[in-house]
Amino acid sequence: MTDQNPQNAPQGPANSETSPLTGAPFAASTTPPTSPAYAAPVTAAADAPVRWGGVVWGLLLTLFAGVTLYVLASSERVREVGDWLASLTPGSAWALGAAVIGLVIVVSALLGGIRASQRRRVRPRI
Repeated sequence: MTDQNPQNAPQGPANSETSPLTGAPFAASTTPPTSPAYAAPVTAAADAPVRWGGVVWGLLLTLFAGVTLYVLASSERVREVGDWLASLTPGSAWALGAAVIGLVIVVSALLGGIRASQRRRVRPRI
């Protein structure tokens, strides 16, 4: 049996809908409320710049992974690399470490130069 008591009926216009969250009737306005937190962009969206740092470091890591897989694919190559590492003198090991650090510095400097040139490039804003 349904309750037909007018005291329990929702207040407001008969054709208004109620909020699914609160159950309260919506305002009489038919336009939804707008949020000032979002405004449509006024300018046309330009193409995103290429992130060369990610491209170069990704290629270097891919190359390192490929060489590692190549070495680990054969037990003979693993033995040869082990023998080569065992034959390194302390001086040659330090030189090899300095060369790797130098490679990281050179790549970082190159990518820093590319990024600086991208920032200096003026793009028209429409």
